[in-house]
Amino acid sequence: MDALKWGRFGIYRCEDGDLDNAPDMEFPFAAGSRFRAVNTGINEPACQINYEDFYKGPDIVWTLAHDEVQYVVSGRAEIEYHLPPLMLETGKVIAEPGCVYLLPRGCRVVWRVLSDEPFRHLCVTYPNPGYPIPVAASVAGK
Repeated sequence: MDALKWGRFGIYRCEDGDLDNAPDMEFPFAAGSRFRAVNTGINEPACQINYEDFYKGPDIVWTLAHDEVQYVVSGRAEIEYHLPPLMLETGKVIAEPGCVYLLPRGCRVVWRVLSDEPFRHLCVTYPNPGYPIPVAASVAGK
C-alpha cells in the first residue's frame, strides 16, 4: 500500500513578466497553435498550478484526464465543452477577465481565442497531471 503523500504550502504572485518571457510552444494535435505557460512552483501530488497564455489561431482541442479550474486574467475566448460519459451534454460560453470556470475530468473542450491579446488564465489542475511546464522565472530565482 502506498503511503499518503503530503503536499507543501505554496504561494505565487501572478507576474505578467513570467509569461511575457516564456518560450512559445505548440499544442499537440493542433498544428500552428501557439501558447506559453509557466509552472507557479505549486506542483504537489494534489495539484499543479500553471499560468498560461493561449493565442488567436487554430482551435485548441483537449480532453482532460483531471479536473481543472481556470481563472481568466485577460483576453477573451469561446469555450465549447462536451461532458462525459457520452459527450451529449454540450455548451458554449464566452470567458473574459474575472470569469472562473470548471472543466471536469473526462470533458472534451475546444478553446477559440477571440481577442487579439492572449487569453491569459491561471490554471489549477487536480490531481496533478504532471504537465512538463517550466517553473516561472520569478519562482526559479528564489
